[in-house]
Amino acid sequence: MTAGIRPIEAFLTLAETGSFSSAARRFGLSQPAFSLAIQRLEDDMGIRLFRRTSRSVFLSPEGEAFLPKAKNLQRTWRSTFEEMADIAAARRGRVAVAALPSIAASLLPGVMRRFASGHPEVTVEIHDVLHDEVIALVRSGRVDFGISIAPHGAGETNFAPLLADKFVVIFQRDHPFATQEHITWTMFRRESVVFMTPMTSVRQLVDSTLVELRQSAHFVCEVNHLATVACMVASGLGVTALPALCLPVVLRPDLVWRPLEGPAVERGLGLVSRDSGEFSVAASAFLDVLRDIPESDAFAAFPGQVRRLGDTVPFS
Repeated sequence: MTAGIRPIEAFLTLAETGSFSSAARRFGLSQPAFSLAIQRLEDDMGIRLFRRTSRSVFLSPEGEAFLPKAKNLQRTWRSTFEEMADIAAARRGRVAVAALPSIAASLLPGVMRRFASGHPEVTVEIHDVLHDEVIALVRSGRVDFGISIAPHGAGETNFAPLLADKFVVIFQRDHPFATQEHITWTMFRRESVVFMTPMTSVRQLVDSTLVELRQSAHFVCEVNHLATVACMVASGLGVTALPALCLPVVLRPDLVWRPLEGPAVERGLGLVSRDSGEFSVAASAFLDVLRDIPESDAFAAFPGQVRRLGDTVPFS
């Protein structure tokens, strides 16, 4: 049989006072009830912790040996409950998020800054990965939630729309596009285009748009990473089309962007979560910060290109 913390605290109180009557008063029990608690502790341990005389109570050799262990048990017990209280108040803990690289670079810095100011001891782990890995990390339980496009099929996941960003065209500062007031998808027919590989969610949206418009594009280069796209376009290899939230990753002094029209194409993004899971307190606190997403730097930096999608996000 394992004793709880109350008998341990009774032992420490009696060891400190050396008196059953004094210890019982301090402990808030009658003397018979307090004496019974000590007796049960000794019975559970199979040893005598105290020596009793008609006038005093003092620790036995076994009690002396147990005293530092009892103090350690009390400290551990208290610190454990303090830590759990911190977690319950979202002061400590861990949040794991999987997000598309464009979201991790554009949206999450502002969210992280606000979250960290109110929860400085919560560790946030961000996986900036492609769409398929976002979904895999959510389904495996390795992250609390993901931010990506809607997954194909609803198996094991929920999707709550969060925001949408429009496609823009990015090109060298001295490119002829710089003189154009309106740039459309059909103008891509005359350009060499640097695009993401077909495994990326951005490329899949581009391909579906081109199919709907019944047009093709001259893909001069395909890459996996946004930083590489920027370098290729800056080198003069071609132009590119990306959602607006990719701009913080790819923009540099020698590149400019314009809205892409004819038609304006949006990428819908949202929270991906397990359909059978609940958010931890820390994760819920992080999602609460996402309620302020319209105040994000991305909305101010690219006016008209990013918008909120309803209020359907499951924040609790």
